[in-house]
Amino acid sequence: MSRPDASEVAVRIEKVVRAPPDRVFRAFLEPDLMRQWITPDELDLDRITVDARVGGRIEVWHSQHGVSTGRFEGRFVKIDPPRELVYRWAFVGTEPEKGEYYDTLVTVRLAASGEGRTQVSVVHERLAELRRAAPHVYHRLVPGWENCLGKLERAVREPAPNPG
Repeated sequence: MSRPDASEVAVRIEKVVRAPPDRVFRAFLEPDLMRQWITPDELDLDRITVDARVGGRIEVWHSQHGVSTGRFEGRFVKIDPPRELVYRWAFVGTEPEKGEYYDTLVTVRLAASGEGRTQVSVVHERLAELRRAAPHVYHRLVPGWENCLGKLERAVREPAPNPG
């Protein structure tokens, strides 16, 4: 389920992932796992750095067809394994010196959902400036998160039991 919330200018995405909460949580902090899901299909991941501690930074550089489209950068506000992760998440365009910098907030909550599954809830808020100044980015948030969470599930999915 996903929906933009016009009154709060927030996006909420929920998905059940076939993996335990600890594995899903690690996928939000470990670069090798993040590399598999953090960028929507239409973009290429060029580089990622993660300092997985409160106050630590995260940066994701991406491109499309070999041309830089900017990066995402942020700072971890709360890390509560394996339940909650809160981070500032800024969209930095190719010309940040011209104001292409939109600071937002992402809250990820994880809850065990039985049988080795995890309920993932993402709330992406503080989007008013992004919606006003970069509507082309804002309108891709829901499909982007949905695409990325689908890739997240593939990255952390438990392997099928071997019947032998």
